This record gives sequence, structure tokens and C-alpha cells, in this order.
Amino acid sequence: MTAFAQTRPRSSARGLRAFVLVVCLVILGLEGWRYWHDRGHEFDRIRAETLNLAKSLTQHAQDTFELADALLVDVVDRVETRGTEPDALLRLDDFLVDRVQPLQRIKALTIFGEDGTLLSSSLPGHRGRVNIRDLDLFKHHSTESSSNWFVGPLIRDPLGGDWVLTISRRFNKPDGSFGGIAQASIPPRYFGNFFGRFDVGSQGTITLIHKNGTIVSRYPYNERAVGTNILNDPRFSNAKGSGNYEYDSPVDGLTRIGGYQRNHIFPVGVVAAVGRDEALARWNEEFVFRSSIIGLLVLTIGSLGWILVGALRRREEAEAELAILATTDGLTGLANRRTFDRQLEAEWLRAARQKTPVSLLLIDVDQFKAYNDIYGHQAGDECLRNIAKTIAAVARRPGDLAARYGGEELAILLPGADEADTAAIAEDLRAKVEALRVRHDANPPARILTVSIGSATRTPSLDRSRIGPDDLITLADAALYRAKQNGRNCVASAKAA
Repeated sequence: MTAFAQTRPRSSARGLRAFVLVVCLVILGLEGWRYWHDRGHEFDRIRAETLNLAKSLTQHAQDTFELADALLVDVVDRVETRGTEPDALLRLDDFLVDRVQPLQRIKALTIFGEDGTLLSSSLPGHRGRVNIRDLDLFKHHSTESSSNWFVGPLIRDPLGGDWVLTISRRFNKPDGSFGGIAQASIPPRYFGNFFGRFDVGSQGTITLIHKNGTIVSRYPYNERAVGTNILNDPRFSNAKGSGNYEYDSPVDGLTRIGGYQRNHIFPVGVVAAVGRDEALARWNEEFVFRSSIIGLLVLTIGSLGWILVGALRRREEAEAELAILATTDGLTGLANRRTFDRQLEAEWLRAARQKTPVSLLLIDVDQFKAYNDIYGHQAGDECLRNIAKTIAAVARRPGDLAARYGGEELAILLPGADEADTAAIAEDLRAKVEALRVRHDANPPARILTVSIGSATRTPSLDRSRIGPDDLITLADAALYRAKQNGRNCVASAKAA
């Protein structure tokens, strides 16, 4: 005992210093975890934004192809109806020019004959000088009898030499044989210019990719990048219809975070990406700033609060625990009987002054003693906790109070609720407890856990000789008794006197 008394002050001082050190480490750890967690959220935000942008731009690409295809349908119908005689072709030239002129998305509309020779175009001066017999689109339509559209790979425009993406349709002769091709050319630079309307930062890119892996267009527009094939990139080849991935650009080597969306109709997709370093720059600056502040704070706590912080912390925790114990039921987490009685008295006086109703629900677990006998008291305690959670979820209006009244009886005080509101709340609670589907073999006929509820509503008077808070409890208890007599698992309301 003497040795303990001599060493106790020193041991206490070391313990307090160790406690302050632990607090500082915990603060640093929690802040570090929060920063790392926030960084994950920042990545999620960036991924969501890039994916949403990719989806929107893929839809725009689809709209462009659908517009071009609508023009082709019109052109094919005109060619099949009026033929390809010289006079018809002259009129067709003007028709094609009129259709293309107001559209920035379409470079040219062109008609090729059955041998691949150019017959008519919205770009004048090429009739008879261009032949596409060796291109994939001609081979496709000349061998396939289908009249559906065909989006070919990125090619050099036979009419100009720059890159174009083509969509085409076959037209037939009157006897149904192959007559030629109507083709619309879409310039990749159009997509690059359109993508430039969206802010993806100085390191960001937006790329239109053909399903064969060819880069069709890109913002910022880079002529050298157009036509590059990334099919061997596993991140692209393994990509599904949509998603996110982080990659090192094969064009400029920058690391980017991108969202990818493939179109479900046309063979293209869009990658919208931002530079990882640029996208995280602001977050990194905030991280450095806040880390410095936290570091100074921890240093201050460690140097000035060694003993005082530990003492205050323990005192606050003890006071908080005592406050909880004084007002809360330890098993269910609901208010205890003392808190309930005090709240009922206060709400009764307030309602008497304001002439508003006060309602009370008394809830009893059906056959609870049998439940304990069958499943044990630990299961019974867990049962009460589950029902208490359900009750707490129902008592969500301002002023409502859920409490453990005693044993397996629980209560909900509902200030301001009239009889209709109280009945609705009671029925909702009963149904939710039933919906838990907790097995209770001693509670026929459903053999699941249920509750009986007694409901009482009264408008208090300042004259306690008429009716008081105890009378409200008595009425609710009588209603609860009637609910049990009615077969349990039901709600009974106290009748007005």
C-alpha cells in the first residue's frame, strides 16, 4: 500500500501524458482518414461528371447519324423513284446541295453508281472522276441485299482527301438489283469543334472512337491523333457499354480520368476525360492547407493541454453518460418511465392552455411471456429492441415521445394529434411490426410477432377535477385491454365519454 501511494502521482502523470498523446494521434488519424475518404469522393465526383458528359455527347453523335440517315432515306427514295438518267442527276445535284447547305454536321451527300463511280454530289465537279469500288462501304452494300444503313470506318474522303466518317444506304434498280449507294460524309472536325463547347480543363480531352478502336475525332483537335487505333489498349478493348477508367493517353502521355459511353445504335463511343493532376489540384491545395491547420492544432493541444484536456474529456463523458442514464431506458434506447411521466405532464399543461388534443398509444407485445419462455430472455430483449426501433421510426413528428412504459409495454405520446391521426399512426405501427415477420410460434394464428395497441385522445382542461394525465393513461390502458380481448394484433381506441 505504501509503495502504491508513493508511485501513484508519477503513474498518474505518465498516464495523463499518454492519454493526451493518444488523443493527438487519434485526431491525426481521423483527419487523415477523412481526407482520404474525401479524396475517394472527389474521384467519384469526377468519374460521375465525365461519364455523364460522355453519355450526353454520345447522344449528340447519335443525333448526328440519325440526321444524316434521315437525309439518306430521302435521297434513296428520290433516286429509286426518278432514276439516274442525266436530267434526273442534274436535278439531284441541286437537291443534294439544298439538303446539305444548312447543316454543319454533314460535309457532303454523294450518289455512287453500281460500278462505284460518282454520279451526283452536293460538292460539284467530281462526277465521273471518283470511284469507291475498293472501299468497305461499297463492298458491303454490293454484297448485302439489306437496305439498312451502314457506318463505315474512318476513311480519307475520296472527294477531298481529309478524314471523314461515312454513313450510307443502298438503292436498287426497278428490278430489285443493286443500283448504287447514297452516302453522307461527316467531318471529324465538326465533333471536335462541338466538343470544344464543354469545359474539361486545360488537360482534358473529349474523344469520339469507332468501335474498331479508331480515334474519329478529338478535342483539342489533333490531326495526328485522328485515325490512330487504340484497339490494343486493354482498357478500351475490355470496356463495356459504359464506365470509367484511368489511363495514360497514347497521344500526349498525360494521365487522365475518363468516362466512356458506347452508343447502343451506331458503332461509336465517346471518352470524356480530365487530367488527373489538374482535376485534383484544388483538392490537393485544400488538403495541404487543412493539414497544416490540423497539425498546428494538434501541436497546440499536445503542448498546452496535457493534463487539462484529459480531465475535461473524462468529466464530459461522465456527465453525458449520466444524462443518458437518467432519461433513457437502457435496453430499448427509448425514453424511460420517469421521462415519459415528466413529458406527459408538460404536454398536458401546454395542451390545456392551447386547447389542443393530446393522444397516447399504449403498445403491448402479444404473448411476450410465451416468447421469452420459448426463445429465451436474450431473444426477448432483442425482440424489444427491434420493436423499439420501429416505434421510434413511427414517432417522428416534433414533440412525439416514444418510451418504455414498463416490461413489454411501450408508449408513444402524441401531442396535438387528433383521433384520426392517432388511429392512422397506431395502424401504421401495428403493420410495421407485423411486417418484421419475427417468428413467434406461441402467437396463433399468424405465428409471428405482433402487438396490440390501445389509443386514447383527449383535449385537456386546466380543471384537473374533470380529467388529468392519469385519466388519459387509464383510457389508453382500457383500450389496450379491449384490443387484446378482440384477438390481439389490432388497434382499439378509447370511446369519448
